[in-house]
Amino acid sequence: MRSVVGVALSLACAQQASAFCPVLQPHSTWRFSASKLRVASADEVSTDAWVSRFGTAPEIRDAAPFYKFFSSFSHEKYPDKPVFLERSELEADFSGYFTLEDLGEAVESDVLQAGRGVAGLQSGWKMARVGPKAADNFLEKKMRRTDVLEAIQAELTSGCNVGTVVFNSAGAHIPKLSAVSLAAVEAFAFPTNTNLYITARNKKLSAPPHTDKQDVFVMQTQGFKHWKVFAPPEPGLTPDRDPYTRGKGDDVCDVASLGEPLLDVILKPGDVLYVPAAYPHTTDTLVREGQVPQEVADQDSVHMTVGVDTYIWGLTYAFLRALTYLRMGNEDRALGGIQQLYRGPINRLPDAVYAKLCRSLPANFVDLKAGGVEEVAGELQQWAAAAAVVTKSEEDFAAIPPEEWVKTVRKAQEHCQDLLHVFRTMYTEAIAEAERRRKSADQPIPIEKLSMFRVRPHMNRLEALMDGFISYATASPMMQRNTNPNLPGPSDLTKAEEAVQWVAAKENPPSRGDLVQVDLGGAWFEARVLAVRGLRTSAA
Repeated sequence: MRSVVGVALSLACAQQASAFCPVLQPHSTWRFSASKLRVASADEVSTDAWVSRFGTAPEIRDAAPFYKFFSSFSHEKYPDKPVFLERSELEADFSGYFTLEDLGEAVESDVLQAGRGVAGLQSGWKMARVGPKAADNFLEKKMRRTDVLEAIQAELTSGCNVGTVVFNSAGAHIPKLSAVSLAAVEAFAFPTNTNLYITARNKKLSAPPHTDKQDVFVMQTQGFKHWKVFAPPEPGLTPDRDPYTRGKGDDVCDVASLGEPLLDVILKPGDVLYVPAAYPHTTDTLVREGQVPQEVADQDSVHMTVGVDTYIWGLTYAFLRALTYLRMGNEDRALGGIQQLYRGPINRLPDAVYAKLCRSLPANFVDLKAGGVEEVAGELQQWAAAAAVVTKSEEDFAAIPPEEWVKTVRKAQEHCQDLLHVFRTMYTEAIAEAERRRKSADQPIPIEKLSMFRVRPHMNRLEALMDGFISYATASPMMQRNTNPNLPGPSDLTKAEEAVQWVAAKENPPSRGDLVQVDLGGAWFEARVLAVRGLRTSAA
């Protein structure tokens, strides 16, 4: 039987949480309420500051219209519904900005990596390597223009006419796309990344239904692509699946369960499609005669996807809530903590609470002054309280001092600033390398200047920043005194480990300083062990 003291404590905690909890209104769907997309006039956004800050390299000048376009989105109300903009509605013309010819030059002049998207009958979207399968060294493993052309025509052994070649993080490796990524970073003040997608015409499925963690701008630059964008499925129907990674890996996102599409559009050169995170979408390159001009229909499809990365880097209310609980040594039994972000209990929350917690931090978050930081902290506390009331975990919420919410938001602001510095440096270095190569075109490219080596230190720094952000919680005095084995440490939580070259040590795990053989891009070469983490080993 519970003691009288225990009951009184629970009641007091419930009252404290209820004091912060907003009035919850019933919703028929968990989706965010629609907001208007405001496009600024030409007088409101100037590219002069963009060019004066980053110089007059051709890549910077050519990317100025992208900076103006991204900046034209209202910073007061970031769009939270899919939006289709035809070329005729835009001030700038993005058609032809990056074509198969541009890709061919990029592939031949550097060592790039790509995957071919494939979908099995019982699984979601997966990637198959593009390029030679075996070689004595990584230069012989180098992907060629012909490898890309062959890959986009490849079909699965099942006979399905599918396939898209994907250059993930192309913005970090290809200078022309680095400038676009940099423009997005400057406009949105959030980490951004640009992927490149190549699909042959007449493919009945170029990407099966899936969701992404990024808010993305799809910019068609050559050929066409048919898109269907659907309303997000209610997370509570499949609570153990991450709504932001549906249809990937072994998860199948069945198009029949998605209902009628919100958008069913054909992107032609110069058109732009905005798709928020967690909105399922599927694509193909099939059209009926007359739907697109014949000169467009005869071309293979090329589009850039510029993603605003807030979910990946912990810049959401849900992540900050979980981080605050962890910092206080609170196991967060109600929602499962950082380990269960976007899976499990959080997906069973009422629509209104889920939508508010699982949203990105506000636009221009990194530049907020003290009053703005306190306002964000107040919203964070408010919806954390709402979650506590719904899950009857008021005692856990009440154990967190109000000032801790403000501290977490300030730390997130510092974290965002640090991330932006690394992303800006990575993209500007790519542009500088393009300038260096133009000035020394007759000289061989130093191996350390190849993009696969140039980019890796930046990715390592990004991983370290994410580790450091989580360590803000795990290294707190409360955590240092805590002996709860269910509370994780940084190595259990990092979201960016994929950026590091990891070596599986199944037998005879190496020690720091050992020489090992590492598979880099499919070819083996010597490396020295820098650090060992549990069952995983980092090598350089």
